[in-house]
Amino acid sequence: MLPKKGRNLPLWTGVLGGREIYARTIAELLRKEHGDSHRAIKQLMRQTDASERTIKHWLSGQHGPDTVYFLRLVVSSPVIRAFVLGLIEGPAANRRNDLVDRISLANAREAYAAGEAAGRRPAKGARKNDPKRVPERDPINVPDRAELNERQRWFLDRVAEGRCDAREVAAVWTVSLKTARRDIATLKAADLICYVGSRRKGRYRIVACRRPAHAS
Repeated sequence: MLPKKGRNLPLWTGVLGGREIYARTIAELLRKEHGDSHRAIKQLMRQTDASERTIKHWLSGQHGPDTVYFLRLVVSSPVIRAFVLGLIEGPAANRRNDLVDRISLANAREAYAAGEAAGRRPAKGARKNDPKRVPERDPINVPDRAELNERQRWFLDRVAEGRCDAREVAAVWTVSLKTARRDIATLKAADLICYVGSRRKGRYRIVACRRPAHAS
């Protein structure tokens, strides 16, 4: 049974205390390793295959790298790799689970091999080797789901499920109508959504070919 009052939950501190602290920490580490110049941005783009805007967000501490981007940094950056090892050896690490049994180790190796094999297969609809592809015409700096704020991600899900507008965003998230409209305008500018129909009876719809994937 859960307690009726209070929360007996462990509180994360330090760099794991929240997304803002994590973002600032990663920004400091990346600036120490690469500096804060345009050359640093290009180097990080080569390391992670992230967009220029995403790299600028990392370096400014606006948000930290998520999932695949962070793993790419762990592989390619000695500073980030040392940072991860510091977390593993830090006081927050659970020392009781240091010993890994043979079954768990075998499962981990099998999962890693499956992931590597999946990574070698071209994604459905991939155009990397398409002879008709013109790189200069590819979309530039289209934001992925990690670059959107929580309200925008929620709005995309609501639009996919049915009707949603700025008033609903403002009511659910307790923000001004101006803020809600600004969130929606950003999604429209990125061609993630479009408005169809009349001004009074129209609705927003997802642009299917540009909709960002859900974070895993």
